[in-house]
Amino acid sequence: MTLLTHHVENTTRTDISAEPVIEMKNVIKDFAAGGGFGATDTFRALNNISLKLYPGRTLALVGESGCGKSTCARLITKVHKVTSGQILFHGKNINEITRRNDLLHYRSKVQMVFQDPFGSLNPTHTIRHHLTRPLKIHQQVTDTSELHERLETLMTQVELPTSDLAKYPHQLSGGQRQRVNLARALAVGAEIILADEPTSMLDVSIRLGVLNLMKEMKEKLNIGFLYITHDLATAHYIAEETAVMYRGQIVEWGDTQSILRQPTHPYTRLLISAVPDPDLPFANLVESEPNYALSADKIREISRVTANGVLKVGDNHFVSNWKGATAA
Repeated sequence: MTLLTHHVENTTRTDISAEPVIEMKNVIKDFAAGGGFGATDTFRALNNISLKLYPGRTLALVGESGCGKSTCARLITKVHKVTSGQILFHGKNINEITRRNDLLHYRSKVQMVFQDPFGSLNPTHTIRHHLTRPLKIHQQVTDTSELHERLETLMTQVELPTSDLAKYPHQLSGGQRQRVNLARALAVGAEIILADEPTSMLDVSIRLGVLNLMKEMKEKLNIGFLYITHDLATAHYIAEETAVMYRGQIVEWGDTQSILRQPTHPYTRLLISAVPDPDLPFANLVESEPNYALSADKIREISRVTANGVLKVGDNHFVSNWKGATAA
């Protein structure tokens, strides 16, 4: 996946031959907010966002709560409409996807996996029901014999025993429920999965298993992921490329390893500073690192200013032109 802004040209990596499945082009999203005495204010949730999602690759969208990460996903899934700019699906503006059959096709190809594996499954229905329903709605099976075979295949793909089909959501662990949610996305033939903090509510001990499953889906089934997270550690594990967001803007983007090893924007450095070094005892870490709590407000103040242009600071590594930035 390659991330672009309207300021940057020809940054598509040479090793990507496929066309993007989803492309956001200079997207702005404003929401109306109630003002005093009946007045209406406007809140800009996204400011000039551009990105591309490719099959078989993961883009991590990283930032603190409220920065606009989930809004990107809601726009892609047509929950909200863009204020300006375009979102393209295989080159077609999704605003033009209005017919029922076309909408059904689009929503089968672009699937969402939510943060809460507990609330995204109906507790009154079995796992068989949760997987059978999307198969039938999206006409993925034609008869009962084919349905049973398809269900078994889906369970195998997400590494769950077929006996779990008869269970209810409360009988599964959080990690198992998230695997069921991934199976639902596979059931309808997803090309892109928008994974919004998919492991944040899981025990640390089982997060790796879900992340490994997502990696296998990407590598074996050629599914593309937009991985929305505040956790740079998991972004490092699963994503080839990373985009760092703050207050509706993307401030730094490109190759994940390059961003983690050579963070350039002050906000990216602030995020990385919050990840302790596992090789240092905590007491030594506190002594060796600057007091970011004192400078965090200053860094956020710098980062909230709309950038004027983009700088290339490395191979497939770009940063918004904040005051004080210098090109590599």
